[in-house]
Amino acid sequence: MDNPNLFALGAQPVTPADTAFKAIFNADKRPWLVVLLLAIAINIAGIATDFFTNDPGLYGLLAKNMVQTHNYTDLIYRGKDWLDKPHFPFWMAALSFNVFGFTTFAYKLPALLFYFMAVVYTYKLTKKFYGFDTALIAALVLLTAQHTVMSNTDVRAEPYIMGLLMGSVYHFYKVKQNFSIAHLLLATLFAGCAVMTKGIYVLIPIGTAIIGDYLLKKDFKGLFQWRWLFAVILTVIFILPEIYTLYVQFDLHPEKVVFNHTGVSGIHWFLWDSQFGRFNSTSYITRVDGDKFFFVHTLLWAFAPWAFLFYIALFLNIRKIVKGTQLPEYVALSGALPMLLIFSVSQFQLPFYTNILFPFFAMITAVYIKQVFDEGKSKLFTIIQQVIWLALVLLIVALVFVYGGHNIMFFAATALVVLYAGAYAKKTLGGVKFVFLNTCCVAVLINLFIITVVYPELLRYKGEVQAAKYLNTHLKADKLVIAAFEVPDPFEFYAKRRLTFINLDSAIATKNKNTVVLVEDTLVAHLIKQRIPFKVLQKFNNYPNENLSLPFLMETQRYKTLNHYFLITL
Repeated sequence: MDNPNLFALGAQPVTPADTAFKAIFNADKRPWLVVLLLAIAINIAGIATDFFTNDPGLYGLLAKNMVQTHNYTDLIYRGKDWLDKPHFPFWMAALSFNVFGFTTFAYKLPALLFYFMAVVYTYKLTKKFYGFDTALIAALVLLTAQHTVMSNTDVRAEPYIMGLLMGSVYHFYKVKQNFSIAHLLLATLFAGCAVMTKGIYVLIPIGTAIIGDYLLKKDFKGLFQWRWLFAVILTVIFILPEIYTLYVQFDLHPEKVVFNHTGVSGIHWFLWDSQFGRFNSTSYITRVDGDKFFFVHTLLWAFAPWAFLFYIALFLNIRKIVKGTQLPEYVALSGALPMLLIFSVSQFQLPFYTNILFPFFAMITAVYIKQVFDEGKSKLFTIIQQVIWLALVLLIVALVFVYGGHNIMFFAATALVVLYAGAYAKKTLGGVKFVFLNTCCVAVLINLFIITVVYPELLRYKGEVQAAKYLNTHLKADKLVIAAFEVPDPFEFYAKRRLTFINLDSAIATKNKNTVVLVEDTLVAHLIKQRIPFKVLQKFNNYPNENLSLPFLMETQRYKTLNHYFLITL
């Protein structure tokens, strides 16, 4: 630490690692341990939940193709070159597939490990500046933030980036304090892997976290040390595997058609178009409906139940900086705010983009919560969190009443464990600490309902998943299966056979009696109109959207939101 005397906002001296480990098992910390274990468990609970959105199916397919073709340089989608995301998460998924087979569990496992890496480094970085108690609060905030739990069930690239980003920032700060080859290698390795996960822009929060800490502490000379030149060189070296694969697949073959163009450079796409070109809508993928306040209101649910506390903490920190009050660190603020502003002014905005900044948000929020604990100024904190607690409980009750679901009894049984944890916390702690832990418990409870009731019920209405399962259990292996429309990618991922993707007219022209065709409503209408005879083997209800709508949640209105898939023979 730069100055061990600079403890603010109720911070306490750093506890040695072994003492901190024992502290969580002390009698006064047992409620914290119970809630911590529940928070960890809820992030693991969705590891076997089938894909209900398309991206995980697509990413799983790309990694599956790597393993099946033994080609770990080219990204191929249904026989065509695919250029969008870098390779690192596909390499991790492919490694897991080699060990565990082509399963949902195998796809999600490496992402979850990187997510927990983010939790560990968030804890370590917070503990370095503010002590054990604040670090424990930060870990719980990150573990129970709504969109992190959702992203650990609906896995894309964000859990990877979270872990790699926080690992890189932590080790770069260790390099800042006291030069070490080991910390430099780890920091640059994590930074390089983060770039190979999402693109060059990931270096922005890593860089601003360290640079901002220098600048706001007025240590301008520290920015111009040789160690940072070595850091840049090593990071570039660790990115070279991605550069090589893109060069081999695309830059060596300008004749390939990508985005309906030839002469597309994979390296240029990776270094610029895939991120900055997308943010500015000047690349092959564009979007023009950006909202400058999109993430301000999105965080209210994505970072729930902590968003209001985060905004308060952010305001207090900025006010301290304006007043010239010295803070123990500026890593979290400097890492979070510039990237949040870039996301906000960009044209391309999706709710999960800010997930990678949640560890910084958790640090900022935890410091404020610890201040409330220490100073006893808890009225605003208690009102906000009790209102949120009540709102979430009412939401759960409403969902149970409106949505129901086949696993409702399982949810009810396991919910008792969470409620018991809350009661135990109240009996042992009371006061604002109970309010905090009770908020954690209700966050666990609502995600327990989503994972055990909502997602399984939703999957009953995902035609691509149900059709794949039907193929696997009811059709002989020698059957030729044709998908005659753009069926979502989980169908191909879960189908344990080779599939053919051609239009319906081509499927009819095959005249193969050993053929089964997957069609949807409009294609069935076409067959009827053209008086082409067919036989329905199985019909599947399908909810075509990724976001849940109120009519779908209401069982009496659900049929209005559905279309249908059909397995037919011609």
